[in-house]
Amino acid sequence: MTELLKTFDGLDITKYANIVSQKLKINQDIYYYDNEHKSYYRGMQVKYQDEMLEENKTTLHQEIKTIDILVVESEWEGNKISHAFAIANKQALTGLKFCPHCNSKVFDPKDKNYSRDYEKHIIKCENNEGKIVKKVKLDYIQKPFVPHIMQNKTYQYLLANGRQHEFKPTQYFIKYDLETVPKIVNK
Repeated sequence: MTELLKTFDGLDITKYANIVSQKLKINQDIYYYDNEHKSYYRGMQVKYQDEMLEENKTTLHQEIKTIDILVVESEWEGNKISHAFAIANKQALTGLKFCPHCNSKVFDPKDKNYSRDYEKHIIKCENNEGKIVKKVKLDYIQKPFVPHIMQNKTYQYLLANGRQHEFKPTQYFIKYDLETVPKIVNK
């Protein structure tokens, strides 16, 4: 048995974390310790994926338990050794406050805007039922995205003074003539 332990290389945590999540039907948040900054951080989040739920969408989705795991690495006789521990209170370990709904947004209680940001996110997260919803905010006035023209100081000056017809582009410079048309052309 001792020879077997000496020749055992160990397990790849990224590979086996997915297998364990699928077999035990759990979500895992894996935390690591950073020796340089002397802090704990969430390095990996492994979620259980139910194939039946994704196929029919009719199966009721029961609450999946989330397990918090701390992986600490150390060296002994030149070998890297990893130890895994179960975390009872991740807020006490990391010193950060996690959103109870989405479990992905993190807040620092020492920040001066902590209470404002936390309350704002909690209200938004409750309305979205813990799902992240991304919305695109468009400008009221439409502007063309042409950074190679708008970052040119000469063109900016001429455009501001209504003299853009005087602009003489250098060689290999692409010039656009953008217009707004009230009717859709070339459907």
